[in-house]
Amino acid sequence: MVAWTLKTFLGCGLGLLSLAGLIVNLLVVIPVFRLAFVQNKSPIYVISFINIATDIVNVLMSTFYLAPSIIFETYFFTEDKTGTIPKLMGSTFMFCWYLGSMTQIVMAVNRFIVICLRRSDLFNRSNICKIFCILIPLSAFLMYMAQYGTPCCFFVFDHVVLSYSYYQIEGLDNYPNMFIDLPLNTATSVIATFCYAMIVWTVRQSTKGIAASLTTQHNRKSRKNREVTYAMQFCFISMFYTFSWITFRVFPVAIGNRGLEWFICISAGVTINSSANALVYLISNQEVMRNLKSSGLSIFTRASNSSDVGNNSTDGHSVVRHSHNTTTNTASKY
Repeated sequence: MVAWTLKTFLGCGLGLLSLAGLIVNLLVVIPVFRLAFVQNKSPIYVISFINIATDIVNVLMSTFYLAPSIIFETYFFTEDKTGTIPKLMGSTFMFCWYLGSMTQIVMAVNRFIVICLRRSDLFNRSNICKIFCILIPLSAFLMYMAQYGTPCCFFVFDHVVLSYSYYQIEGLDNYPNMFIDLPLNTATSVIATFCYAMIVWTVRQSTKGIAASLTTQHNRKSRKNREVTYAMQFCFISMFYTFSWITFRVFPVAIGNRGLEWFICISAGVTINSSANALVYLISNQEVMRNLKSSGLSIFTRASNSSDVGNNSTDGHSVVRHSHNTTTNTASKY
């Protein structure tokens, strides 16, 4: 019998949020796979497919393990968080987190080079496959070192704090956090912020270059709205990643045990972060929408038929030359 407390309701809320994120990711993953490997569209879809695949694993664990463990206040099949199940979940999560973080860096640098430097040859399909042949084993190695290769401290799913925690051993430093997690998370946020800021600046500069050809106030207003859309998409994509890892470190220090209910913000932020890329594709990307419609799923018809914020251009050159036709593919996550 479940005792309906605030923690129970928060667990249910996280479960619904995670389920929604799972549905969004599942709707997008097949069209992105087709665009990446069947139709051989822009190599950016290869990066996005890896990203969405890790996101699906994360929201699956949140939907079917973390949220139920919060609702029923149990680690399932074990007495405490040092058991096999919480540690296995933590290990899987860390592998996906490391790979997702490095994928975000690849995505941001790709968009920066293609759009700002006008070089699409560096990130061709062959080079991207080579990059991920390195990144996937590297993520597995980092996960092993963080979870099993140091004296302290491994990462677990923890219903007590409604999210995640390190299993801290008194008197030992948290080596994974100091030497792996914090440097990687910081580098990812800084690089993504810099790259996307430069992209917005480049789009604005190209807009100014053709402003003289706009003769009506309506066109100028429409162009300004598009610039805001670019900036908001870039912000939306990177914001929850940074929010997730910062709150994970700030909340234990700032709140401690006085308000554990607030820790739900960490797991909710991770879930939203794992849904952001798919959501942007689902709402804004015309190629993904056409693939969905060809599969008999005609959702978001209005978004598909409305003026596209850049229709299908993925090489980035048209972003600089004609920014009003810039694709929202440049706003792909990370």
